[in-house]
Order: sequence, then C-alpha cells, then structure tokens
Amino acid sequence: MTSWNTVELRNLCSRLSSGKNIASKDISEVGAYPVYGGNGIRGYTDTYNFDGECAIIGRQGAKCGNVRYFKGKAYMTEHAVVTCANDENDTRFLAYRLETMQLGRLSGQSAQPGLSVKTLGIQEMNIPDLRTQKKISCLLGGFDDLIEHNEAINKNLTA
Repeated sequence: MTSWNTVELRNLCSRLSSGKNIASKDISEVGAYPVYGGNGIRGYTDTYNFDGECAIIGRQGAKCGNVRYFKGKAYMTEHAVVTCANDENDTRFLAYRLETMQLGRLSGQSAQPGLSVKTLGIQEMNIPDLRTQKKISCLLGGFDDLIEHNEAINKNLTA
C-alpha cells in the first residue's frame, strides 16, 4: 500500500493563479473558445489565455469553491483560479482531490463570497505518489468521460 503525504496545495502546483479580466462585449453565445468564470462557462470568445490542463476553482460568487477539470484552450477570467500540477503531480487527480475539500467553506464573510489564491495555496492535502495519482485519475476520468459521452448522445437524440 502506498503512503499519502500531507502537502500544501501551492507546493503541488506549477500554476495557482486567477485568470484575467475580459470585457463583457468580448463574450458571446458563439466563439472559438469557452470563457470560464467562477461558476462555469460564461459564454464564448475568439481569444484564449489558457492552453493545457487544469483544475478550475471558482473564486467568487455563490458557488465559490466549486472545482472542475478542464483540458484544452479557453479564456479564464479573474473569477476562476487556474490550478496546474507540477511535474511531480497529476492535474486531473488534483481536480478530483480538490472537489472533496469543500473549498467554499474558506470564503470570506462578505456580501460577495470569495476565495483568495493565498488562502487556497496554504490548504493542506493528503496525496499519494504520482503513479497512484495517475491510476486514480485514470479510473475516475474513465467514468467521467463515459458520462460526458452519454450526455452528448442524449442531447443528440433529444435534438
């Protein structure tokens, strides 16, 4: 059995930062790339500021602390925290692990709930070695990919 180590999130990442602001006029219902905010896709645009694999953590709003895995090109707004694993960790595993941490509990107690990148960075996580991370993310990812595929089929059948 592999042992799991306790590590701060910032020490597992090559990137842990908010995206960038985008003007509302640059977001539409169609476009080449999705625009991710704190609560998911806000719309589409023809430019991107991210290309790769990441966990997106909602930084502001009613659903702050929500986590989703993303792979590809997109525009990440200032309301999304882009979390990319370093070479010693698996990004998809981090996304699954972060989902279990109920990060919304860390939001500030203001009118608009929010999480700071600094607060996220010092959160401790128990994680296994890279080989075990990859096994876990492959297994869970297979289920998620199958669900996504079935949803696409259902959408096409409904249309």
